[in-house]
Amino acid sequence: MTTNKMDKNTNNLPGKQVLEQVLEQDSKIANKSFYQYFTVYFLAIFLLVVAALSSVLWFTSQQAKHSQALITEQLLPLQNQFLQLTYLSNANKLIDELLPNANADKLMPWQQELSWQSKKLSLLQSQYKNTYQQWFSNNNVAMKLITRIEASQPSNARLKDKSLIQLDSLLDALAIQLTNQDLDSNQVQLLSKVEKQLTSIVTMLMPLDLQTSLGVFEQLREKIDEIFVTDYAKQIANNLGGRQSLADIVRDLIRFEDLILTAGLLVKWQGSLRLMADYQQQLVSQQQQLHSILASVLQGTTPVINHNVSADIDVITNKQLPIWQLFVFVASLASIFVLLCLVRIKIKLVSQYSVNCIDRALDGAQLPINDSSNAMAFNKYHFATEETEQLIKKIQQINASNYSEIEYLVLSDKNQQLEEIIVNNKATQKQLKLELSLNKVKASQDYQTQILLEQQRGKILYSSVIKQLVLLGSSAINATIHTSSEHESSAEENYLYHAHLQGRDLVRKLRQASCYRYWQSSDAVLTLSDVNLVALIQAVLFNLENKLLLDKNTLRLNLDKKILAEVNLDAELFSEMFHIFIRLLFSQQTERELALDLRLVDKNNGQQEICFTGHVKAAGVIRQLPPALQSFNDESAEQSEIGEYFNSLLRYQHGHNVSANLTEQDYQFSFTLPLAVTKSKQQESHPMLPLPRNVAGIEKACIALAAKYIAMPIEVLLAVKSPNKYQRLQLLLQAMGLQTTFVSCELMLQKNWQSGRFAVLLTDINCQAFTRFMVDEGDKASGTLALVRGVFSLNSSVVLANKTEAYAHWLVGELTANSSIDALIIAMQPWIKEQISDTCSTNNQAQVMPVKSFAFSEQQAESVLSATMADSPSFNFDRYVQHQGTAEIALYMLEEYTAENSELVAKLSQAFTMNDDKNVALAIQALGVNGKILAAEYLLQLCQRWQTLLSNQALDNSAQRQINLLSKTKQAVQAISQDAEAIA
Repeated sequence: MTTNKMDKNTNNLPGKQVLEQVLEQDSKIANKSFYQYFTVYFLAIFLLVVAALSSVLWFTSQQAKHSQALITEQLLPLQNQFLQLTYLSNANKLIDELLPNANADKLMPWQQELSWQSKKLSLLQSQYKNTYQQWFSNNNVAMKLITRIEASQPSNARLKDKSLIQLDSLLDALAIQLTNQDLDSNQVQLLSKVEKQLTSIVTMLMPLDLQTSLGVFEQLREKIDEIFVTDYAKQIANNLGGRQSLADIVRDLIRFEDLILTAGLLVKWQGSLRLMADYQQQLVSQQQQLHSILASVLQGTTPVINHNVSADIDVITNKQLPIWQLFVFVASLASIFVLLCLVRIKIKLVSQYSVNCIDRALDGAQLPINDSSNAMAFNKYHFATEETEQLIKKIQQINASNYSEIEYLVLSDKNQQLEEIIVNNKATQKQLKLELSLNKVKASQDYQTQILLEQQRGKILYSSVIKQLVLLGSSAINATIHTSSEHESSAEENYLYHAHLQGRDLVRKLRQASCYRYWQSSDAVLTLSDVNLVALIQAVLFNLENKLLLDKNTLRLNLDKKILAEVNLDAELFSEMFHIFIRLLFSQQTERELALDLRLVDKNNGQQEICFTGHVKAAGVIRQLPPALQSFNDESAEQSEIGEYFNSLLRYQHGHNVSANLTEQDYQFSFTLPLAVTKSKQQESHPMLPLPRNVAGIEKACIALAAKYIAMPIEVLLAVKSPNKYQRLQLLLQAMGLQTTFVSCELMLQKNWQSGRFAVLLTDINCQAFTRFMVDEGDKASGTLALVRGVFSLNSSVVLANKTEAYAHWLVGELTANSSIDALIIAMQPWIKEQISDTCSTNNQAQVMPVKSFAFSEQQAESVLSATMADSPSFNFDRYVQHQGTAEIALYMLEEYTAENSELVAKLSQAFTMNDDKNVALAIQALGVNGKILAAEYLLQLCQRWQTLLSNQALDNSAQRQINLLSKTKQAVQAISQDAEAIA
């Protein structure tokens, strides 16, 4: 195979040499790129196109200049003349309508139009511009005349009508008297003259109007004056002959004379007619001038139009496209066509030559350039290009290549090995995919199993904590709880109560964890019910009031009046979300003011969108968002656990537009929530709600009750439809030492009550009150969990039925929102305890308050403390487990207690450095409570030593013994942490 290949290369050697000679000769003859063969042609085409376009542009500009000149020199003057003729014609028509018009109401509109026409004429460029301006001035004066005529015309018409009526009555009376046979000849002759005169006056007065000429009016005046001169009234009066009818005629004649003389009929009409005559004379004069101008304008316009038309025909004829321009245009097109044809021919020749050369190079044939004659003939059509030369060189390199058979076999072996590797990799990849799928399925199953186990463990732990809370309540009822003689706060010294608070906090955390796992699972379902939104919000806020007081925070709730309260939602989910919303706003905040606004954003059929916005304000400027809210402002920030929990709750309720941002002096946190509406009519308005509350009239009573009764680990469930109406009841129960919780719907009532956590139920909602609890073990409740239960109705419509013998020991009663304090004390008697001083009983085994410390000398105290530290462990784990109820709860809470102890020691050290008695006392008091729960005797003795120093007001950060005491306190706390880590 190698031999054949070598032979082939040897046979191609002459062709290769010939090709090299051809290429060398080609490079000497011409060595151009492909595009260089057509540069001249394209340049010529470009110049021709530029020349043609320049000609077209030049001719177009000339045509535009001519059109502009035509408009400026001919069309505008013609337009001006046309407008002038139009305005003159309109003015002439108006004058023709005004001259014969006798209606005063139509004079003013027509005169205004005539004045407007003269105004437009005066604005035109014309040789009669001054005349037009004079017309405009005269028409304005004429408008004043018309105004006077219009003002007097109604009164003139009324006088005329009265006169005609008077004359008609006179004529009728005269006609009646003339038919009377009792008149003598003189009376008949006199009455006939009067009738004749009055008839002629009526004939002339009736057609009297603004078009009546002054001559006709003068004749009327003469007729009337003749009546007055002859004095017919006096003549008839002298010939009455005792006839009353003639006396009536005389009276009517006198009235007519009054109309003429006193009312001024003739005088007023004469004034109006003279004004009208002046006005018509002005119109006639103006019309004559108008006719003259109109005739002059028409005579001058016709020759100009004819001249312009003939001139335009000549210009258009002269401005037609010249022959030479047409020739240039045709020649340009022809030249471009010829050049394009030449380009096409040359492209064809170059392509054909390049193809021939490449084919010869591939075949190894000799080119026809062996002799000079053939070379000259060949070069006659020579179109060698650089691109062709490069291709031939590549072909030459390929033909010159020489690979051996051994190299080919080696490459074949490598190719086969690569194919085998690829096949094996594909099989391995399929196996890995299969294993990955199996691992995913196994991981999913393991995850589901782990989730199930966590849920079961959480449920058991939750039930254990509830049982522990019930046990604490039962223990507190059966124990004798003492307070110190100095009347210190029993809520802080009563470690049962403190353990109860810790248990409640643990219940809340376990419930949140359970909810979070539930809403993360695929089985999560909303439990929708019809509830009152305002009642739900009030219940959450009232339940948070103690936390607000503890952190010295305040809250103000403001509800939009447009919000509809009756909605359909998951009450438990919404309450939890709203609770977390408030916690996020107050995250790590004290002495803050929260303005909580609920605003209606949108409302349509069956749904409303509400924006929940919280503004947190402080005495100074807040410059940074709390860490829990930073992820809602910056997506790159790490999401906190409570923030992620809030997002999960909000997402399942289809909430959106969650944002947190800083304002000028405070910060705000908001979100929007869609809610289904069940009732489209707002039933009542809700005023602003401030927290903490101050219910008028019970402040002193609450103070007295708080001083009398100690805080008990007893929980009371207030299930009411409107929590706002039961604020007084809640505050009084809390003052008695009971722990209250509000719910506002039946679903949450059943869930909370059936948990068994609450000892007392006060409700105005119908429910199944007598039911088994979650803490029940078997058929009967455990003896250790026996807790006195009570159910009280807050409304007469609530019926507490179905009470069987199993619940015979339960207390049942009725209370109201306004029940007296005595009635509440009597009803709550099984669950409240009065404070008992240490002086009353010092050795009671059920005492839960710490024994007051003895007075040691400093040396004795230090020696006792050192001995205690050496001989006893840091804390008694068995007693701690008994305090917590179960080992699971004890292990769960141990880490929290140790972490809290470390924080308290840090605060103690800082306060001691600044000699801050108050903060040192607070830190020691909290450490003492944790020491009692942990059964840390050594830590308790250290706390007692601190309390002795504080009671003697002997705190001094420079005293060496006190510095040593602080160091031993830190060592005790550290020892507890180390032992707790070893146990966990």
